[in-house]
Amino acid sequence: MSRTDRSHRSLPLAAALLVFLAAPAVAQTATGPGKDDSRAVHLRRVHPPEPAERLDWAGRITELLKEEPGDLIVTAVGDMIFNQPITHLQDPERAGLFRILQEADVAYGNMEFSLNDRPDLQRPFYNFRAPRDFRWELARTGINLVSQANNHALDFGPEGLKECLQALDQANITHAGAGTTLAEAHALGKTELAGYKTTVGLLAYMRYWTAKYRSKDSNAPSLATIDPAVILVAKDGKVEKVEGPLESDVATMEDDILLARRKTDLLLVSLHNHDVTHHRAHGIQDRTPPNEEIMFHRAIEAGADIVLGTGPHVLRGIEIYKGRPIFYSLGDFIYQYRTPDRIPADLLHQRDIEMPRPTNVSVWDRRESREVLETVLVRMVMNQGKLKHIQLLPVTIDDEGPLYGVPRLAGTKRGAEIIARLQKLSEPYGTKIVSRGWYAEVVF
Repeated sequence: MSRTDRSHRSLPLAAALLVFLAAPAVAQTATGPGKDDSRAVHLRRVHPPEPAERLDWAGRITELLKEEPGDLIVTAVGDMIFNQPITHLQDPERAGLFRILQEADVAYGNMEFSLNDRPDLQRPFYNFRAPRDFRWELARTGINLVSQANNHALDFGPEGLKECLQALDQANITHAGAGTTLAEAHALGKTELAGYKTTVGLLAYMRYWTAKYRSKDSNAPSLATIDPAVILVAKDGKVEKVEGPLESDVATMEDDILLARRKTDLLLVSLHNHDVTHHRAHGIQDRTPPNEEIMFHRAIEAGADIVLGTGPHVLRGIEIYKGRPIFYSLGDFIYQYRTPDRIPADLLHQRDIEMPRPTNVSVWDRRESREVLETVLVRMVMNQGKLKHIQLLPVTIDDEGPLYGVPRLAGTKRGAEIIARLQKLSEPYGTKIVSRGWYAEVVF
């Protein structure tokens, strides 16, 4: 079967903020897809806001964005569940964050929502969808390169996926990992950059803990997957199951990479890795199991320049492998996971098995773990095909109130804590991360 490449290289919005509710109130009916309740954390504040800092975000970012002739800037963020506009926000720590993405030549993110006008096609409980016109809001963030190889790409079925791919094409947002056929799902998403002779390409794959998303019809809408394999081993007189990525799927990825190397100068590979469910019985999944590291390493060995991991919804470590960076998980970036009028946050949703269940805390006050709502924006500077800098900008995501799920550049204290955690997660790989004041940098 032949393979094809996809080559690519902003509507006024009503931006009224939701009503701020300082305390629980009488339940109300939302105008969106289902019943909501004003006691939910996304409609009110439970904790006092963090003390405001006088930080010169504009000055900091202007200094960060200074370039030398020939510099090519690639940024990368993690999972995006995105359904309400945020690029109009003027807070300097939010507007500045988008400025960094907008000023990059390439801005990558994992797109865990669908752009389609068919809410009737919704399949699972989660309604991670925005109308097709929302593509312009996605473009306004600066994101111009997305992975579609994830477990939400088919939430609205084959027709929903087709509409989503068309919407991305119309907004000139390069995509990879899903297609109207299996061959298209494995095809290289390629972008040519204005002012450069360099072409940038993306291949994307999903590793799930079952073969649920494996294509059953190569001529139908499909995802590029690396499915699990389970073998039995004898250990201490007992038989144990050992799981890892299916060898033939890893070999297919390697073949894709070898072909892509002939067509692009800078090759990114995205791996959306769900080695187990997100059930909180498994705790915070911030370590990559050794068997899962195999496919990341093999991607580099086959010729990838940068490997971008997503899926666990928390940060994982960074490894410089054979001189090239692997980001085992970039965590979340936009996490509008419980958004009024889009995703009903009724009692059933608040009891989601992915939510922590602390003792003596009302179901209405349960919220995501801190690790889920802290991440980094990765900014890489390249020149003449060589990687000069890997900069890590700490980011936090609001976990209550009307801006639930919206990212912002982290303040001094939390920023330092995020970098410290990433340093600890990266230590097993021998990766050194040093502070540069309000952000950090990988030494390689």
